[in-house]
Amino acid sequence: MEVRAAADASPASWLLRRDVDWMHLVRLGPPGFAAYVRIALPTDLESDPVRDALSVLAGHTTTPDTAYAAVWEGWAGTPPPPGAPRVPVPNRTMLLFTGPVEVLRDAPALMWEGESAGRMQEPHLVWPEDRAWCLACEVDEEIELSVGCTEQAADALGAALPGRVRRVSYGDPGPLYSDEA
Repeated sequence: MEVRAAADASPASWLLRRDVDWMHLVRLGPPGFAAYVRIALPTDLESDPVRDALSVLAGHTTTPDTAYAAVWEGWAGTPPPPGAPRVPVPNRTMLLFTGPVEVLRDAPALMWEGESAGRMQEPHLVWPEDRAWCLACEVDEEIELSVGCTEQAADALGAALPGRVRRVSYGDPGPLYSDEA
């Protein structure tokens, strides 16, 4: 099971809509899903809700073996991997990778460093080929991630991550790491 650069950026074209504010896109994914949830990120390194969410979401797509991860090209502060197509998200140009849903958790570390050991950088947008859901981890947000999905997938996420999942509406503001508690 491997993560590799996508052949081209066309699988991400559904994300790029003129009627969607770029900040909503990178924080919540695209509009139009039946349910949106926000999942609290841990303050420790003992749990990995991104990996847990992707494991649950793999069961809520007809294409778990073919999925995409868009990663902000500047996250590592080093040159991006060669050959990865660019996705022109305003203010967040991303690089597109592909692989099975469950391995895309490690897409940034695998593509920049060749291994995932010791790196916990999240991919910024992840979705399966059938577009059944979209997971979003905004670059400047360290408190929560978001998932747009079906009602059934939202319920499954709530059951798998008790106490971490809350329902939201598309466009609802969420806390940023810089917000005062």
